[in-house]
Amino acid sequence: MKVVFQYQGLISDEYKRTLEENLPEDVQLVFMENNEEEGLLREITDAEVFVGYKLTKPLIDTAKKLRHIQIPWTGFNDLGAEFLEGRDDITVSNSHANSQAIAEHAVALLLAASKLLTQRDRGMRSGDWSTRYEDVNSVWLTDRTTAIIGYGAIGKKVARMMKHGFNNRILAIKRTPLKSDDLAEFVGGMEDLDSVLPQADFVVVAVPLTNETRRLITAKQFELMRENTVIVNIARGEVIDEEALYSALKERKIHSAGIDVWYNYPRGEQRVVKQNYPFEELDNIVMTPHSAFKVEKRERVFLSDIVTNLQRLYEGKEPINRVYLELGY
Repeated sequence: MKVVFQYQGLISDEYKRTLEENLPEDVQLVFMENNEEEGLLREITDAEVFVGYKLTKPLIDTAKKLRHIQIPWTGFNDLGAEFLEGRDDITVSNSHANSQAIAEHAVALLLAASKLLTQRDRGMRSGDWSTRYEDVNSVWLTDRTTAIIGYGAIGKKVARMMKHGFNNRILAIKRTPLKSDDLAEFVGGMEDLDSVLPQADFVVVAVPLTNETRRLITAKQFELMRENTVIVNIARGEVIDEEALYSALKERKIHSAGIDVWYNYPRGEQRVVKQNYPFEELDNIVMTPHSAFKVEKRERVFLSDIVTNLQRLYEGKEPINRVYLELGY
């Protein structure tokens, strides 16, 4: 079985060793060393599995033997799913192995935003103690209510930390509601969102980006939230309307926010990118550059789902974490 890995900066020597140590010797692993399409097309010709995040029409047209696409992380919005039309012989999976790291980052953002840590840190770096005397308070974490919007692998881990760490009541929103759950007091559908938000002290957004969830939270939803609400987004930027988020923070309609996913991203070697609204001027937001996955010794953890699926495909079994492109998740 030949497996071709699209070029990406995350493929380290440790990444390669982990794969080699955990797969049968006759699994051929090919790691692309650059983004040049010519080399990729040459290798994909006889490949059965493609581990990558970006498809092109020439790639799919060339990959006659391809039977599975393994996305190396959770999201697949930029995959190029339209090029798979008519290729029912190809299955697609993503990975949930990074869910713990992202859930931890979500809770870290929630803690930092709730306690105004970055705002107070900035003052102390210049010897300014003003934030100690201002009439702006942090919020309690214990015995509160957390709403989890998107109750999948990440959402459930966030729920567990907030319930068992801070005795929070958990209210969840999921595409398919549940009658009972061991963590959440309530698991409703998207139609229940507007009734859940007014009850929540903390809102953690963890849904995949689909046509249904794009701009799921707009000015209307921010009006439903409490003044002390802290919102965290580790899903995709477009799930929350950008202008509505900025206005809610600037006008203090909510307490604060912790955001790891954005609307404008660097391209190529670009490293400095501004958003469409000046979030950097606000003192009630904690911002990270879509970096929840940047944790130490991540290779073996993040590779677990990929290794599992390569083993299953080698043995002729169905892959896990199937993505159904027609549903958008």
